Amino acid sequence: MKKLTTLLLAAGMVFAASAPASAVDVKMDGSYLFQYTQGAGAAFDNSKFDREMQMVRIGMTFAVSEQLSGYIQTHSKWDWGTSEKDLGGKDGLGNYNDLYLRQAYIDWLIPSTDVKVRMGRQLLALPGLANGKNPALWWSDPADGVAIDAPVTDWLSLSAWWARYSRVAADAPRYTNVYDTAGSNALDVFTLAADFKYFDGFRFQPFFAFAAQGDGTMATSANTTANAYLPTEDNNTYWLGFTGTMTYFDPFEAKLGFMYGDRDFRGTEGAEKPSQHGYFVDATVSYKTAYGTPQLLAFYGSGDDSDVQYAYQENMPSLVGRFAGSYGFFNGSNLEDNTLQNNHTGMGLWGVRAAWKNISFIEDLSHEFAVMYAQGTNDKANMIFGLAPHKYMTTEDSVIELDFSTTYNIYKNLSAYLEAAYVFEDFDNNVQMGRKASYDDAWKLALQFVYKF
Repeated sequence: MKKLTTLLLAAGMVFAASAPASAVDVKMDGSYLFQYTQGAGAAFDNSKFDREMQMVRIGMTFAVSEQLSGYIQTHSKWDWGTSEKDLGGKDGLGNYNDLYLRQAYIDWLIPSTDVKVRMGRQLLALPGLANGKNPALWWSDPADGVAIDAPVTDWLSLSAWWARYSRVAADAPRYTNVYDTAGSNALDVFTLAADFKYFDGFRFQPFFAFAAQGDGTMATSANTTANAYLPTEDNNTYWLGFTGTMTYFDPFEAKLGFMYGDRDFRGTEGAEKPSQHGYFVDATVSYKTAYGTPQLLAFYGSGDDSDVQYAYQENMPSLVGRFAGSYGFFNGSNLEDNTLQNNHTGMGLWGVRAAWKNISFIEDLSHEFAVMYAQGTNDKANMIFGLAPHKYMTTEDSVIELDFSTTYNIYKNLSAYLEAAYVFEDFDNNVQMGRKASYDDAWKLALQFVYKF
């Protein structure tokens, strides 16, 4: 790490010194993050956890003009006490404690147009739904590809991108993220999205995505039975959806998001597996006041009927989806690592969350409080699949979660963040993997410091 830091600083000084001759404008950005977490019930068991970790990201922009620039960003994350020899970069996308090049791309404008092209390793995602994230594909990890943004009119812009994923935590946390998609077994994703702002106070963002996935690119499950088929074969997946936002009656705001996805398997004739298909819908309403913003979130993800042939068959397919439904059980945490083995995508359940955001009585100090209820939409007969309920919730399983957080802006570039979550489980104690299963409530308490420049 010391060698790479020294190399970056040296490179920065060299480019800065040569800027007048080469007409390259060099700018640096970065962040230091420190996080301390304690809790219990990572997998809704009786285990406890205590973690201290640190993350550093350093980025550099090399711009020759407003029409052409390049960007690189390094990333390193480790638990305190990790020796330097363990920070060697293992998989290139940060799935382990390592040091690697996180982003590397160039931005350029097509001559005589405002069309922007970004080529290289970058952060790519589908538009966020009402909850702010996308349950099928979110930018948790960078991908190699090409993205194009084209403003058409003052009220319409189009975007498209193609990405090739070399390692993906597919359907996390339902599958283990230990597989490669090299060569012909790659995972390619193509997307097209539009952004309409024709009427004042109304915004409409439709999108479409298609993924071509090679044989063996999907990871195997860490917790299944023979009755739970997993899509490890060649398949094509598509999603279509939209996000609508209304701010016409400001300070009142309403959002509606909807997605449908279908995964078809390219098996041998007469041996095709039934497709995986489903939908997800969410909506929020909020109202800004002098004392913060109350918000109500409602969501529903289609679930499996009792006659499905494998688990998740009637859940919407997901690659690296994220759902900001709560701090603990879902992926709405502001922490770098949530620690709890949560439901990342919100598939196969419904719920509501009432929150009061941006509560502030003192300058630079704000709070948020929320309560969330969620219940499974998968038929209870599917308990025979033997999946843990926090990963596959049936109509017999539910949770209630209490969230609280505080943000303190110590300086302009330094902030402290305190987050607490408690999840009350009400899972059916059915037979899991041949034995009677039992579960416990889960909780976490974390303190985070972030320095950005």
